[in-house]
Amino acid sequence: MAAAWAAFDESLRMQNGFDEELYVSFKQSLQACTDAWATLDAIPRLGVNILVDVFAATEANADLYEGESADRVMEAAYELHNLIGECVALS
Repeated sequence: MAAAWAAFDESLRMQNGFDEELYVSFKQSLQACTDAWATLDAIPRLGVNILVDVFAATEANADLYEGESADRVMEAAYELHNLIGECVALS
């Protein structure tokens, strides 16, 4: 997850546009974490560190763009927020 997040976030911060492939890769990594962490009482600290930053960082990156591009980044921020909620949900 750390590598997928770093790639997606860096691409946005460097104003490379919204890379759908990196976005899908990060979402898949979140799903893998959701599956792996489903039965755990606690999740790895690195994972928590990333999850706490995802929405704020993605929202901040939206400010680097205009129009539809900015809208797409914000849409992704909210979708990721929902996926993170699933990732840390209690059974």
